[in-house]
Amino acid sequence: MWFIIDDQMADDRRIRRLPLATVGLWVKLCVIHSKGVSMQSKDPSAYPGHFDQLDLKDAGGTMRQLQQLIDAGLMEEHDGGWRPVYAEGICREPRVLTEEQREARRKAGSKGGRRKAANQKAKQTSGDLPENSQANGEQNGSKPSSKLLGDSQAKTWHKTDTDTDIPSPTPPAGKPKQPATPESGFDHFAETYPGSVGAKGRKTEAEARALYAAIAGNPVELTRLQTALRRYKHAVNDGRIPPRQVPRLSTWLRDQWETWAPEPVPPTPRHKHTWNCEHVHQLMDPHEDEYDHTGSLRNGNPSEWWKACQACADELNNQETSKEKQ
Repeated sequence: MWFIIDDQMADDRRIRRLPLATVGLWVKLCVIHSKGVSMQSKDPSAYPGHFDQLDLKDAGGTMRQLQQLIDAGLMEEHDGGWRPVYAEGICREPRVLTEEQREARRKAGSKGGRRKAANQKAKQTSGDLPENSQANGEQNGSKPSSKLLGDSQAKTWHKTDTDTDIPSPTPPAGKPKQPATPESGFDHFAETYPGSVGAKGRKTEAEARALYAAIAGNPVELTRLQTALRRYKHAVNDGRIPPRQVPRLSTWLRDQWETWAPEPVPPTPRHKHTWNCEHVHQLMDPHEDEYDHTGSLRNGNPSEWWKACQACADELNNQETSKEKQ
C-alpha cells in the first residue's frame, strides 16, 4: 500500500496555515494509519482502524498539534481515536490490492525492467543491420532500422505503462476458510506475542489460554487486549523494553496487559423517553387537538394531553427494554 501526497500539497491554504512540525506529524500519522490498514487487510485484529493517544505520543506529537489538524480538516475522530481525512489536492486515499491484483502484478513483472529490456533488444537488432540497410530497406519496401525501433517500443508500450490491461488470473480453488474459534484466536495471539508462551499442554500455556478465554469472552475487552498487544510489541521492537524483561504470556495477561490497553469507552446511556421528548412529540403532535389541555401537573391534576403523552413515553420505554432482553 502507498500513501500518496499530491504535488500541489505545499500550495494548499490548509497546509500553509499549519506549523511545519504539525505538517510533519500529519505525514507520519498518515503513514502509520496506512500501514495499519494494510496489516488489517491480512489480519482484522492487527489494527483497529484508527490511532489513539499513545500512538500519537509514539509519533512525537501532542494533543495541541492533533487539534490543529482536526481544525484544518485533515484529521477526524473515529471510534474513540482518530484517523486521517484524505482531502483533495493534498493527498490520496491509499488502496489495498486484492490477492488477484497482487498476483497479476507479480506476473507482469517490473514495468521499468521490461521496457529497458525491450529497448535494448531493439537497439541490438538495429545495430546488427549493415550500414546500407536503410537504403536497401527502402528499395525493397521494408522498414528502416529507426522504424523497427519505434515499432518495437510501440508494441511493448501497452504492456509496460498500463495497469488496467493486465489480465487478472483466476485464483486456484482452495479450501473453505474455517470459522474462528477461541482456540484458533489464542494460537494466533500467542504467535504474535513477542515473548515466551510455554510448552503446549504445560501449566504456563494452559494458564495463558484460560486467561485469554476469560478476556476474549467480552468483545469490548478483546478489542482492548488486541490493541494492548500491538502497543507492547511495538515497544519491544523499538527497544524501549529489553527482550530479557518480556515476561511469559501468562504473566503478561494476568498482571500487565491492562497497562498497555486504552481506557475503556463508557457505554452511551440509553435515552429515556419522557412526555416532553422529541420522539413523543413526533407521535403525539398530530393528535394534540384531540385531547383536553385543562389541568395542572403541579396541583396533582394533570391534563388529558399530559397523560396521553406520558403513556406514549412509557410505551416507547417498554418497547426498547423488551428489545434489549431479546
